[in-house]
Amino acid sequence: MMKFLKDRGMRKNMIRAIFLIAFIMVCLSSSYYTIIGVQCLINAIAVLGLVLVSGYTRQIHLGQAAFIGLGAYTSAVLMSKVGMNFWLTIPCALLLSMLVGVLLGIPTLKLREGPYLAMVTQIFGEIIFVLLINMEGVTGGSYGLAGFGKPSIGSFKIDTKVKLLFLTTIFFIICFFVTARVTRSKYGRFFISIRESQEAALSVGVNTTKFKLLAFVICSALGGLAGVFYSQCLGFLSPEQFRWNISLTLISMAIIGGIGDIDGGVLGAIVLTFLPELLRDFSAQWRMITYGVLLILVLTFLPDGVISLIGKKPSEIKKMLKERTELLFTDERAKRRKQLKKTIRT
Repeated sequence: MMKFLKDRGMRKNMIRAIFLIAFIMVCLSSSYYTIIGVQCLINAIAVLGLVLVSGYTRQIHLGQAAFIGLGAYTSAVLMSKVGMNFWLTIPCALLLSMLVGVLLGIPTLKLREGPYLAMVTQIFGEIIFVLLINMEGVTGGSYGLAGFGKPSIGSFKIDTKVKLLFLTTIFFIICFFVTARVTRSKYGRFFISIRESQEAALSVGVNTTKFKLLAFVICSALGGLAGVFYSQCLGFLSPEQFRWNISLTLISMAIIGGIGDIDGGVLGAIVLTFLPELLRDFSAQWRMITYGVLLILVLTFLPDGVISLIGKKPSEIKKMLKERTELLFTDERAKRRKQLKKTIRT
């Protein structure tokens, strides 16, 4: 047992398991929290992809909501119009999302500098929105799409939110550990080298375009998968649900939780999915202001996200915040004078 506890990886997995069990227990406390819990897990799956793209390869991705919409509508249309089994719609949604990711990524990610991916993904999001609105015969247009079936395993139907919660949890766990495996593999090391310096990575023979594209395609697939479960969670789809402001919320989840850490991304997804429920008495305008203030505070005082506080003693947190405050608000010339005086005295 002691040997088990000394293993850092085992210890982290045990903490994750305890956290997940506690999370599920909270979600099962009421039918309302069950729905919110499913939405948390769906957002967490989508945010895992953003952690890879933005946290590991430092590319700004503002179109994840479009990939969620792509996956959601692919699954819903195939079930309602073609009569396809739910389980078969999952690989279809994944393949379509990955194909679109490749088509977007190949020309864009060859450019080493600049916010090109951010611009392309934002425009892509608007294109998807326009297509969903205008393809009324397929998507239902602005009237939306409903009436698609529920998944089943033999005679066992997943027709309640509690059953959907457990199904989504299983897929979330798979996505989490696949993403964790990727980040710990040689591919993860290549991603980190690109994040630290693309020029340095190129100089040692790393094909930066190839690995940025790989991260983007994985992100696209995770977005598509999240969309499949999103359609099942709501039971109704409308193009308005996938506007680019949703992409901003998703990237905010990653940043607030800790964009360079998959645990942080999941934590951010849970916090920012539950936060609107705590602020339901406020207007939409005040909710957005709260998001903005929270984002500014985290970027200012916790650049590594809320996850950086986990496992630290109160004294260590106080010291970290104090150092960060001094770094931000102390005049640079005053710091140099202080350092010079200290040097002269010694």
